[in-house]
Amino acid sequence: MYFDESSVKQYLSLPSLLEILSDVLHRYSKHDPSLQQPIRSVLPIDDQQNFLLNKPCIDLHRGYMCVKTITYFPASSPTIDGVVSLFDSKTGRLLLTADAKEITAQRTAATSFLATQLLAFSKWTDDEKNRACLTIIGCSVQGHAHLEVFTQLFKWNKVYLWSRNVKNAIDLQSKYASRLKHIEILKDLNDIRLQETDVICTCTGSEQALIGLKQVKKGVHINAVGSFSPKMRELADDLMISEDTNVVVDSRESAIKEAGEIIQSKVKIAAEVGELVNNEVLLQEISQQKTTIFKSVGLAIEDLAAAIVLHESKTNA
Repeated sequence: MYFDESSVKQYLSLPSLLEILSDVLHRYSKHDPSLQQPIRSVLPIDDQQNFLLNKPCIDLHRGYMCVKTITYFPASSPTIDGVVSLFDSKTGRLLLTADAKEITAQRTAATSFLATQLLAFSKWTDDEKNRACLTIIGCSVQGHAHLEVFTQLFKWNKVYLWSRNVKNAIDLQSKYASRLKHIEILKDLNDIRLQETDVICTCTGSEQALIGLKQVKKGVHINAVGSFSPKMRELADDLMISEDTNVVVDSRESAIKEAGEIIQSKVKIAAEVGELVNNEVLLQEISQQKTTIFKSVGLAIEDLAAAIVLHESKTNA
C-alpha cells in the first residue's frame, strides 16, 4: 500500500503520532535493546550541497522495521524527495510505502511540539498559556508543517512569521489568515515582536546564525530543526552557550556528529528529549527559569512512528 502526500495528511493522526513518538524516544534514550537505530548515512553529491540520505531502524518490541531514503537538493523544488518503507520485523513483509516529504515534515513538527510540551507548556501558568506567542522562522515546507501542527494542537494568542523569501511568508500568512486571528509577518529578525515570543521554530537551511542571545527573551523555548550537517546552523554561539540556556537534543550521538550548532559552539548537551518523558525532576531542573533549545537532526525512529500510525490507521479501520 502506498500513501501519497494527501493520504499521509489524511491518515496521520497527530495525537497518535505524539503518543508513539513519546514512547520510542523514551525507549531510545533508555537504550532499549529492542530498538535498533544506526547513525544515518549522508552521502554528498557533486558540490556537497546536495545529499542522499538513508535512515534505517528496527523496533522488535512493536514488531516493525523501517527505512527512509531521501534526497536533499536545496536548489530543486521540492527540496526533499523520497520514500519511507515499513516492514513486519517477524516476517520481513513489506507493509507500506509512503511519501517521505510529508512524513518528514509532519514527524519533525510533531517532535518539536512534544519537546515544546515538555520544556515550555509544563512550566507555564494558565495566564502564560493564554498569552503565548509563536514565531516560525523559515516559511517553506518545514515552516508550513510546524505552523500547521502547532496551531492544530495549541491555541496561540499571536503568531509571527519570517522568511528570507518574503513571498513564502506572505503566502503562508494568507493561507492561515482566516483560521488564525493574529498572524503577522516580522519585518526582520531584530523586530521587537521576536523578543515577545515564547516559542520559536527555526526551519531554515541556513549556514549562518540567524538568532543570537540579544534577539530573544530569557525563558524562550526554541525548536531548531533546519540544520543537519556540521556546516549548517541557525543559532549563534552566545545563545547556545549562555549560562541561562539548556540544550536538549533528539540524539546525543547524532547531534555531536551532524548538528552545526552543537559542533561549532561545543555546547554541553543537557539531555535527550526522551530522557525528559516521565521524568519530572530532570524536566524541572532543565526548564525552570531557563531558555531551552531543542536541537533536532531527525531520527529514523521518528519516521517509524509516523509509518506505524499510518499502517495501524488502515488495519484498525
